[in-house]
Amino acid sequence: MKRRATSGLIALGAALAVGAGLSPSPAPAVGHCVGAEEAVVHASGEDGGPPRFTPAFYRRLLVLEVSLDGADGAELPISIEEVCNVPKRLRRQATQLAGGDGVALLLPRTTVWRGAVQVPPERVAGALDGADTASVRVRLLPSSAWHRDEDGNRVPTFRTGRIEITD
Repeated sequence: MKRRATSGLIALGAALAVGAGLSPSPAPAVGHCVGAEEAVVHASGEDGGPPRFTPAFYRRLLVLEVSLDGADGAELPISIEEVCNVPKRLRRQATQLAGGDGVALLLPRTTVWRGAVQVPPERVAGALDGADTASVRVRLLPSSAWHRDEDGNRVPTFRTGRIEITD
């Protein structure tokens, strides 16, 4: 007797694959993002001091929707449009990143994708120079390890695992 996989089992398998990081795309689930507009609303009334994050936030794998302005060696300056993959309990902390600038560090293990095709390592610099936007899978570094922007201000700095060029 042949058994048929039910749609429920197929959906469960797909969910487990995504949860295990086997998804071909870093696209986050809808509703788990904090945009720059929400960050402005939450920031009103804040003291304007440096952002503060809990250990749980530093451990969190985030997906950032960013604007790019070319790579500078192993540093990729970014403008953070949205912070995704954020549970409710960490949303307020994510608002400190959305709408701001940062640096994504290009590590030896960082992969760059254009659609479903991985960009060969020798072509990464050219691909990032020609890109305007990307989805970036990252972890926030402790504030003591943050890099400085062109004005000398410390900006959030991220270890980057995967970059998916979107435009």
